[in-house]
Amino acid sequence: MTHTPVGPPRPDSRRLASLDGLRGVAALVVVVHHSFLTSAVLLGPYLKDPVRFDPWTWQWFLTATPLHLLWDGTSAVFVFFVLSGLVLALPAASGAPARWDVYYVRRLLRLYLPVWGSLAFAWVTAVLVDRHQGVGSTWLQHRESWSPSGVPRDALLLGGVDALNGSLWTLQWEVWFSLLLPVYLLVARLLRRWLPAVAVLLLALVGVGWVVNSLGPLRYLPVFGLGVVMAFERDRLHRLAAALDARRHGWTLAYAGVVVAVSAYWLIFLVATPSELVAAVGHTTGVAGATLAVFCAWHGPVLRRLLESPPVQWLGTRSFSLYLVQEPVVTAVAIAWTATVGPGLTVAVAVPVSLACAALFYVVVERPSHRLSQRAGRAVGRRRARVPAPEPAPTGPTPASTAPVPAPTGERLGTSR
Repeated sequence: MTHTPVGPPRPDSRRLASLDGLRGVAALVVVVHHSFLTSAVLLGPYLKDPVRFDPWTWQWFLTATPLHLLWDGTSAVFVFFVLSGLVLALPAASGAPARWDVYYVRRLLRLYLPVWGSLAFAWVTAVLVDRHQGVGSTWLQHRESWSPSGVPRDALLLGGVDALNGSLWTLQWEVWFSLLLPVYLLVARLLRRWLPAVAVLLLALVGVGWVVNSLGPLRYLPVFGLGVVMAFERDRLHRLAAALDARRHGWTLAYAGVVVAVSAYWLIFLVATPSELVAAVGHTTGVAGATLAVFCAWHGPVLRRLLESPPVQWLGTRSFSLYLVQEPVVTAVAIAWTATVGPGLTVAVAVPVSLACAALFYVVVERPSHRLSQRAGRAVGRRRARVPAPEPAPTGPTPASTAPVPAPTGERLGTSR
């Protein structure tokens, strides 16, 4: 989940550090989210028929107000996906040379090696803490349905995941987006003049995906596309940021817009009866809010300084590791001790334990995997450089079909889920 630039840093590289911080905060939100879902009470609003709490109760404050941002794992996943689209598309949008062979080697190793390490970690936690105890919420009890036969599917990530480490469901979409990145970039270049309209279309597709439950890819793959649009519209976004800088309360209104939009799914139930259509509107607005959150983290002065602070940067550097280990940790903590006590104690125990495990996982698994992916990419690049270049054609311009297509050379993951 760290950005690995190749070549001289861009002028706005400091601003990219704030995106690392945003990813770290989102990963921490996912930890709290899963800790709360171990409670049957707080799981209620996430059921197919959502539970609605009486106004002014503590459950109501935690779920139906912007306080839900502190544990809104769904919105955190939207942020991950927008960030991945933005960062993977930025090199191509900036005119980086095409090296698709290097990109695929580095990207897939960067994703799969830590995922496989997380599966091993999850298996150890499942061995140490027997999951077949039937405690806590149905979310927690579902974690006991894992089986060794499901591990190969988890390791492949292309056809769903088992319950051993359920958070990996977001990684299947990361892998699909990574594989389809050339298509995203091609569409962005072909429709360069109409990208604002493309962004509206992508939001509409997200809404359709939430209305029609069988259209899972429409729920998530367009969210990556919004990040790609941001990469290609970076100059316009810079001008928008400058306009907000010039207004006294410009950024205050932008930050407030993030809170309202990301909270829309929960706020809308204050005035509307839960339904698939209402939920689709809320989730679509939440995706727009996640996109605005990425923009504010990229350019907003106050938010950027907060996200670039040393503690948040530490968290951002280890955000991928934190995301990969947190669900097995939360499951083990809740089953072993806290599920019958309450979600507050689960959070109090699971968060620091998850952070400690993430720090160790980063050193033992993620960082070596990252270095290996870099070495593998360089090896592929050197092998390609040794291949003799073909003789130039005697006359005529370079055919459009053989012209180089800019491709990304760095990796950054936005995952949670």
